Amino acid sequence: MIFRSGTGIPMRQRTVKREFRRLLEAAGIRPIRLNDLRHMAAPLAVAAGVSVKLISDQLRHASISFTLERYSHVLPSIQDEAAARVERMLMRSEDFHAGREPGAMGL
Repeated sequence: MIFRSGTGIPMRQRTVKREFRRLLEAAGIRPIRLNDLRHMAAPLAVAAGVSVKLISDQLRHASISFTLERYSHVLPSIQDEAAARVERMLMRSEDFHAGREPGAMGL
């Protein structure tokens, strides 16, 4: 059981749903299904740079491949950011080995 009452007993599904709706309303968030949180968490974690292996494990997916297929729509922007990070790292490394100031272009 994931949700327990204040006395420690498992909460009924309808009670969990009702409380979730109440919390959404109090926070001014549009109504969503509780399961939607799961589907929102994975792309947010990918965007934050969390390891896909860790995300897959947390969501209890059978494989990383399934996680990647399910949330591949998030990956293009993540790939762009990853490429930019590698480029910045390489530029710093080239500057260091060439004796130039970091970030200086060797033109």
